[in-house]
Amino acid sequence: MGKRSFYDLLSEGYDSRYSDSLNQKMRNEEEKVLMNLPVGLTLDIGCGTGYHSRILKNNGHRVVSADISFEMVKKAKNNKNGDFFIVADMEKLPFKNGTFDNIISIFGALNHANINNFKISLDECLKKDGYIVLTVGNIYNIFWLIKSLKQGRNPLRAIKKRKGKISVYLGEKKMSVRIRYYSLRELEIVFSDYSLKIGSLYPKLMFLPIINNFGRYIALVGRKSL
Repeated sequence: MGKRSFYDLLSEGYDSRYSDSLNQKMRNEEEKVLMNLPVGLTLDIGCGTGYHSRILKNNGHRVVSADISFEMVKKAKNNKNGDFFIVADMEKLPFKNGTFDNIISIFGALNHANINNFKISLDECLKKDGYIVLTVGNIYNIFWLIKSLKQGRNPLRAIKKRKGKISVYLGEKKMSVRIRYYSLRELEIVFSDYSLKIGSLYPKLMFLPIINNFGRYIALVGRKSL
């Protein structure tokens, strides 16, 4: 299933689906990072129903809430989680050069994208000295590795291919969409021209050299330096 269709269907009940204690702990950590962003015009790409857009808006940002899913954007708009709303592909951001003070993408939307294409698109519309906040599903997620081994599966094949999928049930219907995982080292290479601080959502956000490699999500805070 394509990612647009997947998230259009998933939009109904999305917030309640991802409101368990684990996700809430990660949301709390993400909010701490967002509260430190300099206030300005901020793009939330892969906004979903606008959870993080609402945090930014409440903190004084002017927020452009964007997602590839029309239904997700509609929910964000109906809930007033943002100031401006647009359906957009993160690999082809439709904005003028130097538009945004900040760009965020949180909760693994980047795992649906070619991160190199996203970087090119991001560079064009982010101002000089602008900030980025990204969280990306980690190929070396220690919790997933342990679970796979307990289930008698060999995770090395998935690690080599960097590929996986998200599967959910809507009623009795199973839906799946393919994703691509990234490692901390890959992110360091792609964003080597940014001043970076890279941590790990464990779900607690940590900035410890060894642990950073193995959390559920890699958390990246960067400043455009060119």
